Amino acid sequence: MVAAAWERFIGHRVLPKAALVVLAASLVAAFVLVRSERRDAHNAGVLDTACGGVLSRDSVRGLLPGDETWELYADLDLTGPSGRGPRTLLRCSLDWGEGGGLDLAAVPVLDAPLSGVRAEDILSARNAKEPGWATAYRTATTQVTAACPAGLPGYPRPVTRFRVHASLFGADGSEQVRAAGELGEAVAAAANLVRDRGRCGGPAVEPSDVRPLPWPVAGGSEESEEPGEVPPACRWFRPELLGGSDWGRGEPNRRGVAGDDADACSLVLRRAKAVTGEDQAAEVTSVSWRGPLLPEVRTEYGAELAALSRDPAPEAEPETRRKRYRLAVWADASCSGVRTLSRVTVDMASASPAAARADGVLDAYLASSGCRAAKVLGKVWK
Repeated sequence: MVAAAWERFIGHRVLPKAALVVLAASLVAAFVLVRSERRDAHNAGVLDTACGGVLSRDSVRGLLPGDETWELYADLDLTGPSGRGPRTLLRCSLDWGEGGGLDLAAVPVLDAPLSGVRAEDILSARNAKEPGWATAYRTATTQVTAACPAGLPGYPRPVTRFRVHASLFGADGSEQVRAAGELGEAVAAAANLVRDRGRCGGPAVEPSDVRPLPWPVAGGSEESEEPGEVPPACRWFRPELLGGSDWGRGEPNRRGVAGDDADACSLVLRRAKAVTGEDQAAEVTSVSWRGPLLPEVRTEYGAELAALSRDPAPEAEPETRRKRYRLAVWADASCSGVRTLSRVTVDMASASPAAARADGVLDAYLASSGCRAAKVLGKVWK
């Protein structure tokens, strides 16, 4: 009976071919299923491993092509205490296809080395060329700068900030800018991983804190400003502090740098109505030093600090009269909970207005920095 059925089956014109097709299809489906399951398991393992597991999130998984095998191209986790501070705290790169990839990195924000502690030295550090690993965030799909108030371990000087940035590239190598919002959760998680392991303290990073840099800034430095924009270190100043409404004709010449250990600002203002050529401009500078810079400041400015007086009298005799008068005022205060030494200078053509405005300029500067228990150390003519 079985033999007869088999004879009828093989003698049929269609059934044998159809059976072969079904069998081949079943084998192919089984192979594809097994391969898909292995790929999914491999990809899940990659996400669980990369960057301390911060990529193992639905928001990130949805950005990656499910029909591709993801390869962990590079993985580095130095978020724990490591002796000498690393340049990269966390880094991982996933690749797939011909050109697709996801890059995520966390790097410390290191202030450029200062050539000195005077205002010009600090301002010139702004133009120092940064290495590529420190500037990669400028062209990333999205990024965040996170605070670490307690300081990251392993560095010779306090490092109280770090950046996390991520970039997603399509199969053709093009950057997927639209993915910035979806990457925010992973970037925030990476930032909090660094914070927790470094015992940074302070508030956690939220996905809403993560955002792409504006395009005009992405090609420059973090301190870059649009034309007419005031540098953060100079936002405390108002032309009215010099008295009258005629100061501030046109855009003042501003330069400013804000760092972990020092802030500096230099402003040059023009007067709308000047009596003499020397009376056309006024200069104001402000500098604050904190932490490890304080001993060097006291050494560099030793003679000036020793000459401080509560009410210094400028030279006013005709034969010794100057064309410009610069008054420096010093103060010691607690700013944001850190002992800070501050110095402001007011440079004008006449001694009396410079002396009359210097205290108000210092008060405005200290108030903008959230300083408390301020003590004016004295003044000196330069």
